[in-house]
Amino acid sequence: MIMSIIVIACVGLVLSMYSFFVEQKIKADPSYKPACDLSDMISCSRPMQSQYAKLFKISNSILGLLFYIAMIVLGILDYAQLAFILSCAGVVASMGFAYLLYFKIRSLCLVCTSLYIVNILLLIASYRIFAGG
Repeated sequence: MIMSIIVIACVGLVLSMYSFFVEQKIKADPSYKPACDLSDMISCSRPMQSQYAKLFKISNSILGLLFYIAMIVLGILDYAQLAFILSCAGVVASMGFAYLLYFKIRSLCLVCTSLYIVNILLLIASYRIFAGG
């Protein structure tokens, strides 16, 4: 069952890598339009260029990379309690970012929303392992 944490965190890691890639491409070329930009309202570049794109002067995509690497390591080491605590923090952060995305930036970022779902799945998987063990 610990494998579920690793697999789900790997999905989050890939999505965060894509987010980081898009962010870097936009920095290099502001006219770059990523595949996740479907319209003015469905856009991943819009939140990446907003004032909310960084937390404590660190890119949210880098924070995501660190978070999912930590979750993978916790999964490999079979630290279910720590994985559960970290996934709780991830869901709380996701709720804050979702509020900013949907109500302040007023955009639907498919990558961001997918990461929120990944974080909820991590919480469920880590809870099942932690509560069952």
